[in-house]
This record gives sequence, structure tokens and C-alpha cells, in this order.
Amino acid sequence: MNVNLKKWVVTVLLISGLWLTTTQNTNAEPNGSIHNESIYDLLVDRYFNKVVSNDVDVNAQDPNAFAGGDFLGIIEKMDHIKDMGFTIISIGPIFATETYDGKRILDFNEIEKRFGTPEEFQELIKVAHKKGMKIVVGFPLNNYSENHNWSMDPSKKDWIVKTENGVMQVDLTNPKVQQALKQTIVDFTKKYDIDGVNFSELQGAPISFVNDMIAGIKEVRNPMYAIALEESDANFDTHYSNQLLVDFREAFKNTDLPSERIASTNDNDLLMIDQLNTERFTYFSALENMFPPTRIKTAMGAILAMPGVPYMSYGTEIAMNGQVPQESHQVMNFRVDEDITNYLKDINSIRNKSETLRSGKTELLKNENGYIVFKRYSDKETFIVVINNTSATQRIDLSSDVVGENKELRGIFEQDVVRPDKDGKYKLVLDRELVELYQVTDRKGLNTSYIVAMCVAYLMFIIFLVIVWKKGKQKNSKQNN
Repeated sequence: MNVNLKKWVVTVLLISGLWLTTTQNTNAEPNGSIHNESIYDLLVDRYFNKVVSNDVDVNAQDPNAFAGGDFLGIIEKMDHIKDMGFTIISIGPIFATETYDGKRILDFNEIEKRFGTPEEFQELIKVAHKKGMKIVVGFPLNNYSENHNWSMDPSKKDWIVKTENGVMQVDLTNPKVQQALKQTIVDFTKKYDIDGVNFSELQGAPISFVNDMIAGIKEVRNPMYAIALEESDANFDTHYSNQLLVDFREAFKNTDLPSERIASTNDNDLLMIDQLNTERFTYFSALENMFPPTRIKTAMGAILAMPGVPYMSYGTEIAMNGQVPQESHQVMNFRVDEDITNYLKDINSIRNKSETLRSGKTELLKNENGYIVFKRYSDKETFIVVINNTSATQRIDLSSDVVGENKELRGIFEQDVVRPDKDGKYKLVLDRELVELYQVTDRKGLNTSYIVAMCVAYLMFIIFLVIVWKKGKQKNSKQNN
């Protein structure tokens, strides 16, 4: 069979398969509400080095040094993030800095030259917007470099609380400091078309001051998200809980572990198994002698189906390991197995198409030691989500009171169809360490459209083979003559 024929056969089979497996498309694209988003967090320096002209004092062999990643590198690899279905790229602080993570800021008035130029940063934002994605920038409120330009200004002497081990700490209760920080971030959001700010180093900052900063950036444009990976009572668009992070990590690092504490998440909760300031999730699953990719897929499958805002650190898709920043802030490796990446593509594509999975109501049906079953529903559609994070095949029988009368359940990943038995029970059986989304649909008899499509496809295939055979016969006849 020649190459063109092979391509034609594959196309026919894909079209035929889609006739059966396509789920309801709500045509609901992520918009200006944070519960519609999913966040991919990275460090510019550790992602991808596109150009070497800005590699000043770069040493990729030193885990504490700059590695060369830049804005153009993120543009180069942005489709990798988009294909996984994430809608927000959080890129950390990008001001002039002494450290690769952007935290030891030297000057708020300059963009870190190793990351690129202001024009390249604006191009990054532009490309992201063209692809339907948003850019969030990190903004620490404290703990800058001791060489920060404020420390060189005698008039700002009373702004500084202390300088120790190369770190300058400012007084966040000082009205002048507050005004300077607010003006800095507001001016930045006006100059660059970013979509949000990830605030950090909140300790010592009065809630009223943080809320004033949040209000300031939200006056610039809408949406303008304000998030933080620190616990706070300020008016952030998301709610971060360190305990919830630990609960997710502890529930999924192995099988058959208590999962009751992750059962009641809300739309604005940040759902994650690690972050760039903690150990990698892989580190904990490896300590359990478990296979990290399977653990990650099960955990992220749950996170992407539960109420909340999914958050994932770069490198999770390749099971990046690490206990301390020098280990867990590795340069991203794109030449690895795509098993986790492909899984994220599949489940995130469903979430992005379904408003119900992003913000619908939730009814918990079962939650016991890693076996979690719940219903996500709205006026438009209903899903039964089954998370089997156990070491054995699990089964649950659901009544028509839960599923509805004269319905059937279609498994999106395993592609099984569950109809009620003679007692009206829907028996859902799922193998170990899997997450399945069952879409509730009206019960059908024979899938007439599918059968017709298959018949047409195979008829076209047979006709095509006949044409190829006849042309081959004619060609041979001419050669013989």
C-alpha cells in the first residue's frame, strides 16, 4: 500500500471514530472569569534558550546561575503549552535581577536583559493573545537585592528595614513604600498588555495595602487577574491554601490513600500538587516507589475535573524531580516521552469545551481512600466523574435518581457505554489508577448515523481500491506493450 493510500485510510478511520466519540461542544471558550482558566507556571530563564546574544554570564552547568532562557524561547515553545490546553502562562518576575528566578530585583524600571528586550516581551504577549492565551507576570513585594537602586538613594533610607545576606527588606507599612510599589505595578500594566499579576513576598504587607494594589491594576483593563501562591485574606481572584496543596499531594503520591480532605474544592481554589517554591510532586511519588507519570496523570486528571483553577508547574509533564530549587528548577527538556503531555491535551480539551466542567455544580457521590465519584452538572449537560486512585478495579452502582431516567453514560476515554440494567442501576466499572469522565446522554437505540457513516466510509474505501487497482492494471498493460 503506497503512502497516499495509507494517509487516506487513516483519515477515513479518524473521521469515522469522531462520529462516535465526539462529546457535546458547549462552544464556551475561557473568558474573563478566573474559574474558566488553567495556569501553567514557568521561569523564563529555565524554559528555552532561543537566542545567545543575551546570554550574559550564563552557565547552564551551574544550578544557581542563569541558564539562558528568554522571551523568544517561550514564543518558540508556546504551542507546547497551548496544546496541553492551558490558558494562562505565568512567567515569574521579569525585572532586572541578580538571580535566575527574578526574585532579587535590582531595578523596577528595567526588564532583565538576559530575558530579552521590552519589544520581545511585548511580542510574547502579542503572540500569546493571538493564540487565545494570557500572560501573568510575577511581582514580589519585598526581599529585593541589596544592590537595588532604592538602596542607593539616601532619600529612601527610611524605606529599608534591613539588609542581610545580600537581601534588602523594605517596610511595607511605610506609605511612601506602598505608593512606590503600587505606582510601579500600575505603570507596568499600563505599558505592557499583560493579563494579570502574581503577587509574592506578602509577609508584613497590610491587607488594605494589598487590596489597594489589586484595585489599582484592575482599573487598567479587564480582565486583569490578581493571584498569589501565598495564603492571604486580600481580594485575590484565586484562593491559595498550602494545606490543600499538601492534601492533593498526599492523596495522589500513592494509591489507596485518604482522599476525604480534597472532596470540597471551590471554583476559585488553586488546585495543584506542587509549586515552584516546594518540592516536586515526583519527589514524593518516587519516595513511595511509585511510577511518577501514572501518579501525575491520575492527579492532574482529578484536578482538571474538579471545581477550581488548575495550576501546574513547568516540567510536571515530563515528571521533573527535585527536592530543593537547585534540583526542581531544571532547564525544561522537550525531548522526552509525551505520555503525560498527550493525556493533558485530551482531558484539558474537554474541560475547555465544557462550561459545566469549569463552573458547573458538583454533587459528591463517593469518596473513600482514593476512590472518588462525583457529578458535575448544569442546565446544559451532566458528567459523572470517576477517579480510581486505588490499587484495584472499582465499581459503583448509580440509580436513576442520580443519572436520570432513560439515560446512558458514555465514557470519554475508555469509550464504553453504560445503560441501566433491569433494576434501573447504572454499573460503572473502572480499572485502577484511571480517571474517567462519563457524559450523560439520552438513551439511544442503534446509532444510525454512525452505521451510515461507516458504511459510506468503507464503500468509498472499496471504490478507491478498485480505482487504484484499475490504474495499476492499465499501467502494467502499457509497459508490456
